[in-house]
Amino acid sequence: MSRQRYAILDLLRGLLFINMVAYHGLYDWVYLFDLPCPFLESHGAWLWQQSICSGFILLAGCCATLSRHPAKRGMQLVLCAVLITVTPCVIMPQKRILFGILHLMGASYLLTALLHPLLDRLPRSCMLLLSLLLFAFTRGIYYGYVGFLDHAIWMLPDSWYQYDWLFWLGLPAADFFSSDYFPLVPWFFLFLAGYQAAPLVLHSRFFQAIQHWQLPPVNQIGRHTLLLYLLHQPVLYGVLSLFTMLF
Repeated sequence: MSRQRYAILDLLRGLLFINMVAYHGLYDWVYLFDLPCPFLESHGAWLWQQSICSGFILLAGCCATLSRHPAKRGMQLVLCAVLITVTPCVIMPQKRILFGILHLMGASYLLTALLHPLLDRLPRSCMLLLSLLLFAFTRGIYYGYVGFLDHAIWMLPDSWYQYDWLFWLGLPAADFFSSDYFPLVPWFFLFLAGYQAAPLVLHSRFFQAIQHWQLPPVNQIGRHTLLLYLLHQPVLYGVLSLFTMLF
């Protein structure tokens, strides 16, 4: 597969980022500044949040197949994730992030870089289906069960959730908390679905027809989402602080 840059992927990433900033703005409005927003407690807001994070993870899995140095990219993401963890722990401990979406993406890049000789030999369609099934089946792991949707098939033993250091795997202890939490199980399976789907999608006629779609300002955002991600929360906090002081 050629390692070229597709404008449509930057466009999608930029649109996801804009939606993420809007959602985080509402989140900060309610949980940092204690201001009302009934919508944030609605099922619609949950679906919006889930579509944003799922879109980012699927897109990251897809782009992992285009990266010239996926292990290097993974380490870059891990280092940024460490920064995201350390900063709130020092400044605002009640909003700490222990295994957020950047941690997940960094670990997923490293895992796929390690496993790609094996993954590339397996039938992609079957692996795509298996990845999606595993994601759906393990979706409730950090609530204590595995199953499909809200239907538990097997309640997991309480003993699995007694270790403080297993939160990254999707087995958080009772007193665990993180403002942003995307453990490897189930989310790595969604990343893997994006990874397996990439060759099927990128070589399709439909994708070839839309690969050059772009909105230049949004594409610029999509090209620099990592830097903007690191900056967006301090900027949001500053803007909302100014707003509450003025109004």
